[in-house]
Amino acid sequence: MKNKHFEVMNSFKKIIFPVLVIISTIACERIAFDPGIETLNEELPVVYGILGKHPDYRTIELTRTAPYMDGSKIATIDHAEVTVSDEQTTYSFEWIGNGQYIAPENFQPGIDITYYLNIEVDGEVYAAQSSMPPSVNMHSLKVQKDRWETDDNNIYEVTGWVKDNEREDERFLFKYTINDVRYDSVQVWSHYTDQLSNNLWLEDAQLFGNIEANPGDTIDVYALSVSTEYYNFVQAAEKNRVSSNPFTPPPGVPITGNISNDALGIFQVSAIVQQTATVPEKE
Repeated sequence: MKNKHFEVMNSFKKIIFPVLVIISTIACERIAFDPGIETLNEELPVVYGILGKHPDYRTIELTRTAPYMDGSKIATIDHAEVTVSDEQTTYSFEWIGNGQYIAPENFQPGIDITYYLNIEVDGEVYAAQSSMPPSVNMHSLKVQKDRWETDDNNIYEVTGWVKDNEREDERFLFKYTINDVRYDSVQVWSHYTDQLSNNLWLEDAQLFGNIEANPGDTIDVYALSVSTEYYNFVQAAEKNRVSSNPFTPPPGVPITGNISNDALGIFQVSAIVQQTATVPEKE
């Protein structure tokens, strides 16, 4: 009986050993991974057009994506036909070089009017639309030392006195310049929704913090009324630049714009208000 048991175990070992070798060989085999990032989103049109009555917001910028691993300069789209229309008038935007198209002088957008963007390039048409929401009431600003800074350095915050409108579900984006130098990046923008403060006064509300400036510098703050689409567009871009942690999803949030025909980017017509404040001298 003992010999029979030994023979069975010996046969089992002869069978299992080749199986393990095969499994080990398969597990160690290298499988090529090619997600195709060298050509991902190659040469897709990118539209960025934030328009308003303000002279700094009169331009539509057209570029193209490049392959992910391509270190070359981003290509601009030149000599396209770019128009913006309302129900009565079509406005032709003039190409001024480097993918920039500027609005004509008579383009003066109005509140709650819908505007239609149309771009024709290389036989393709790209379109979008946007309605201009009412502006926020930004009455005054104050610059002071950033309340979170303990050292005596030149780090400031900007607070504002702002009155929200009666209209519900509004969204606003705040940007700033220092001595006319624009800090136009999602990294420093501030955004606001009135879900908890509809039709209320916001007194001494912090608009920006951690601003490096010097006494006597001039800080201009721009408040843009924006659509839900643009608000979500900015939030998605903001989430993608923040590294992941155990309590939030990893980077890779889809950034969805409103341009047709598989183009990327955003078209927004905003009501824009501007206020100016000066960095105080040190006490």
